[in-house]
Amino acid sequence: MSNSDNFEHQKDTSGLIQIVFIRAPKKNHDALVNIGKQTDDFFRKHGVSKYAYRLTARENMMDFVNVSKTISASDDEDVNLEILSYRDAKHVEEVMKAMEGDKRANELYKEAMELITPGSIVFGDFSRLNEIS
Repeated sequence: MSNSDNFEHQKDTSGLIQIVFIRAPKKNHDALVNIGKQTDDFFRKHGVSKYAYRLTARENMMDFVNVSKTISASDDEDVNLEILSYRDAKHVEEVMKAMEGDKRANELYKEAMELITPGSIVFGDFSRLNEIS
């Protein structure tokens, strides 16, 4: 199932976000930041808000398990979080189609995949809970 297929199955079309966790060797941090800045340009051009964060603490808190343990991050790996915000499912389809046809976007994807820990990307597509928003 493609990324855009995931979004097509969302019931709520009043805003969709994608959450992505990525593990990568700490030595690759600067190279990934550089790629991230370039992909920001692509997403901004297509009306997507993109936020990137780096995990700062790895300790559990009370009954909460730290995400670094859930995704099995080692001490020599960074854990990064990206949040991508789309208007609706149609917007996601448009962006994915644009990405498929963009040579530079594909090159950046390949470069990033060489820098991250293989098999480490964990993601989810989320729609707004109108009941509590």
